[in-house]
Amino acid sequence: MEEFDQRIAYAIEYNLLVKVIFWSDSFTSDITGRVHFVNSINYQLRIESETGEFHRISFKDVVGIAVLA
Repeated sequence: MEEFDQRIAYAIEYNLLVKVIFWSDSFTSDITGRVHFVNSINYQLRIESETGEFHRISFKDVVGIAVLA
């Protein structure tokens, strides 16, 4: 988890795109966008996708995070 935290912090600081891979209905899904907000109370990421939509992803569902250059 610490590695994910570092990647998220880096992406927020430099406003970089991230690809988040997460569990959804027993399958893995992915979304590409910018980290808009990290809710540490509810343990959720708020991602603004490339299409402008906002998605909430629970920390427990995250499988991987990659920072895209």
